[in-house]
Amino acid sequence: MRNVFKVAPVLALIFMLSACGGGGGTPDPDPIAKGVVDAITGESFSKIWGYYPAHVHDIGKGQAEAKTWRMKEGWERWKDLKPRFEGDNGLDPKDKSGITGGEEKWIGASDAERHAVFLGLYRIYTADDWEKRLKEGGWYMASRNVKLDVEGQGTAEFRFRNRYNDSIEVGCTRENGLWYLAGVEVNIDKKMPEKPKD
Repeated sequence: MRNVFKVAPVLALIFMLSACGGGGGTPDPDPIAKGVVDAITGESFSKIWGYYPAHVHDIGKGQAEAKTWRMKEGWERWKDLKPRFEGDNGLDPKDKSGITGGEEKWIGASDAERHAVFLGLYRIYTADDWEKRLKEGGWYMASRNVKLDVEGQGTAEFRFRNRYNDSIEVGCTRENGLWYLAGVEVNIDKKMPEKPKD
């Protein structure tokens, strides 16, 4: 059975505990896409947070404060949240983030660190030969689709692939003439692809 890791930014916004300022935007979406791929392949997952617009950070602020209060007051419990991180299908199965091992670490983590966990990027570490695929995969841009709309709006979609056919998809949005990150999706099969056999 094929096990593919997919990530969605909406999930991260739902569960963030606190929020802070946002990114600055760029006149072109390509540097954002490249920066996100570099952050993933360089295992600097929390850097992705800086590519989102300020309003994405602000949207979660009230909810984040409420979640922190709910956890401290016992309305939401660490023991109910923790299972989401564990096991091969968990968001951080090996606690590689360093923040999912306990309630205090989780609450004390930065927004960027928690966001990277909720994106599911730490699932990469359960894939066979993950280091070879991530670091030596020879990532290249496989497709680029940019659509401009009226009044400085637009969308852009990038797909990066490596030699093993793993992929990283980056979505960008253009607001008031500047580009920001809209979402990230990582697709890495758990098992290393096999070469064709005669």
